[in-house]
Amino acid sequence: MIRFGDIKPMGWAREELEENMTGCIGNLDRLVPDLIQEHDIYHTDRLGKGSKLRELGRNDTGEDKLEENQEQFLWWNSETQSNWRDGFCRSAMLLGDEEWLEKVRAYLKKVQESCDDGYLGIYTPELRFACTGENGELWAQSTLFRVLIACYEYFRDPELLELLTQAVDRLMQGYPIYQSHPFCLNNPFAGAAHGLTITDALDRLYQLTGEEKYQKYALWLYEEYCAYEQSEKDLQIQSVANRNVFFQGHGVHTYEHFRALAIAAEADSRYQPLLERALDKLPYYLTPSGAPIGDEWIWGRCADASKTGYEFCSVHELLHTYCMLLEKSGNLEWADQAEWIYWNAAQGMKHPAESSIMYLKTDNCYTADEKRTPDENVRNPRYKYSPTHRDAAVCCVPNSGRILPYFLQSTVLETPDGYLLPFYNPVVFTGKRGETEVTLNLKTNYPKELTAQLEVSVSKPEIFDITLRFPQWATVMKVDGVEYRREEYPSQKVVLRREWSHETVQIEFDCKICLQRDRKGDLYITRGPLVYALEIPAQETITREYDVPGFCEKTYRSTNRHLEELRLKESAFSQFRYTGSHTEKWSDLTIEGVLEDGDKSVPCILRPMARTILRKVTFAPVNE
Repeated sequence: MIRFGDIKPMGWAREELEENMTGCIGNLDRLVPDLIQEHDIYHTDRLGKGSKLRELGRNDTGEDKLEENQEQFLWWNSETQSNWRDGFCRSAMLLGDEEWLEKVRAYLKKVQESCDDGYLGIYTPELRFACTGENGELWAQSTLFRVLIACYEYFRDPELLELLTQAVDRLMQGYPIYQSHPFCLNNPFAGAAHGLTITDALDRLYQLTGEEKYQKYALWLYEEYCAYEQSEKDLQIQSVANRNVFFQGHGVHTYEHFRALAIAAEADSRYQPLLERALDKLPYYLTPSGAPIGDEWIWGRCADASKTGYEFCSVHELLHTYCMLLEKSGNLEWADQAEWIYWNAAQGMKHPAESSIMYLKTDNCYTADEKRTPDENVRNPRYKYSPTHRDAAVCCVPNSGRILPYFLQSTVLETPDGYLLPFYNPVVFTGKRGETEVTLNLKTNYPKELTAQLEVSVSKPEIFDITLRFPQWATVMKVDGVEYRREEYPSQKVVLRREWSHETVQIEFDCKICLQRDRKGDLYITRGPLVYALEIPAQETITREYDVPGFCEKTYRSTNRHLEELRLKESAFSQFRYTGSHTEKWSDLTIEGVLEDGDKSVPCILRPMARTILRKVTFAPVNE
């Protein structure tokens, strides 16, 4: 089994992790100290009936004490803390920086000290496994357990595994299988719905230990979730089974709940057709960048590049879902989807030059001054660049620190016959096949350059497969250095089978500029795994400076709104030319062409949306 830490980042992947750790991810505890340093929600400040509300980025009721209808506000900080810890700890471990690792060890010691008769959670005994209103029990433990699982896999510490399994067993005692109803609640809302993600931890524990009780419990939790009225019901059995039911819920819940259904389908094959039906619905909610509607609720809408926003939380959760589907099915189409959403939606939400993100963004982003579109009167603080987004919720920034470690973890997967490399990320994998030590060193500047070099080393010669993804966007895949065969079902791939010793494989892709059409009928341009956009010039305004030097919030307002009206003539697409070259700069990966401004043609330069601020991705077609 490949465990967290077996795959080490190199090249741009390492540089991006370092930028995160010297930026807002490594400094979030200093940027919002009251949420992370001063609120020990998992230990000394556990929640009870006398707990006080805290300012967590939403409008407080002004009440001091816990009331039944206020419980949803109280669990929020467990999400902030544990999601941030997840990204921080995984990044520290992947980088191997001793200063950051010392912080990880100190955190783990603190978690061990918080253990109360096996319990690792946010409630005092009076509320533990007893919330009848908004229940954050499962969600708080889910976000904590995934941190502990990664740390156990990295440090290989049996005491960590014992701590984790004791906590999960305590949870299973608190909600005994077939004898309790953790999702039967009064007016359930977001905390309870997020709690279904505890199935992620149960699934990984099943893989690590082989204990079937974890898989069985995960299946039972999904069935229990479907048995009762929920605020988030898009992935309930009865909703998925009806082809005419559109997704309505809070986007991030919908996209994370796909994983619970996938885990249920693996445990019980009767749910496989249901999973396939749910996945058939998904494309209707995706913008050209691959981003899913999530601003914040879906509300039965289809994706629109200008009108439906998406949040970083939803982008991360959908990428995580794609990676799980890839790992469980081996179908490389999910790798294409994961790569697309990472390089376009996720990268397009990060500030190109500073450590901050937009909480919400649209593909066609015409303003970033706390409004979704320039002509709206309602302000939404999520539509700006911030290193915390404290005035909305500190959830998307922590998830921006999680997404790359999760993406990198799926770069090398084990198969019965060898290894699968679904992504072309610069990494070094070290592991064993039986008694044979195997090193796979993938060197690449992909996707800025569509080439890679794979160096394979083994401690003694051995025959096994190395399977490479043939990307959907590629017209040609060249593999030099070893013999291979190409397979096309259920997804395109190249299989290298030989007796490996010390070999080097050169990989190169050819592609063309493509004209794509979204569900609205508008046109957009892609090349390789990248969506291209027309950058819109903007006026930058600093709206807040933090006490931590180097961090601020910024808004952007277009200085040329006329660019929003440019259109594209299909017959002119043949004139578009790729002018990029081998480069480290996104801005040099350009496509030159012609757009239409009324009755005249104007030359344009398109750049990857991956590092843009204001931009136009889709263009209404010109009637010819």
